[in-house]
Amino acid sequence: MKRAAAPSAFVLLGLFTPACGLFASGQASTPVASTANVVTAHRAPVVESRPADTRKVGDFQVHRFSGSYQKSPLTLTEEVIARENELWVIDYTFEEQSGTTKLRVRFDPRTDSVQRVSKFDGSQERGVAIETYQQLIERTSFAADSNDGMLSSTRGTCLVGPSELECETMSYKVAVGDKGAILNVSRSSSVPGGDVAGDLIGSDGTVIYRSELLEIGNASSPKRGVASR
Repeated sequence: MKRAAAPSAFVLLGLFTPACGLFASGQASTPVASTANVVTAHRAPVVESRPADTRKVGDFQVHRFSGSYQKSPLTLTEEVIARENELWVIDYTFEEQSGTTKLRVRFDPRTDSVQRVSKFDGSQERGVAIETYQQLIERTSFAADSNDGMLSSTRGTCLVGPSELECETMSYKVAVGDKGAILNVSRSSSVPGGDVAGDLIGSDGTVIYRSELLEIGNASSPKRGVASR
């Protein structure tokens, strides 16, 4: 049921999470999506300046992805571990019923691209293809086939861990295949990047896709040692 990302209606959360559909096989480096949730109607492209890189060592986010688009829920933890010269070192931990996968990514903020990916073998890193990372990240996103416009925009509160944040929730009429659906996106100015939650609800009430920001912050004692490959 997973669909390739289309510019008409796309849900994506995360400070460092790349968007499904941005990758081309054989690329030397992999582009990474902007931090903002992307929900666009048909319009001309807009050129925007890149926001300042505000990451710090110890920054982390925890997201949960669920819905009928995949077999079981997936929890993704992202943590900025270190700065190596001009590259950020970011750990991605994917947890699901079938097991846990931990990857370490070297990310270049100057080119907005992933340079290297490694997988943990015990306490050591073992280099793997960037496609290993791409395939896992693609499971965190879902795209509808069309966006027929905004239905409503409401203000209220959202829970992120124990914190209650002021949020704006925007609802859109979309389509998945030949069936109608509702796309809801919640954003808060209290969260870096703004993204808090998103879901895609089918006309029969089925939750096709749901993304939730469970926790965000900066570790009081971030990891200092980076295992050598």
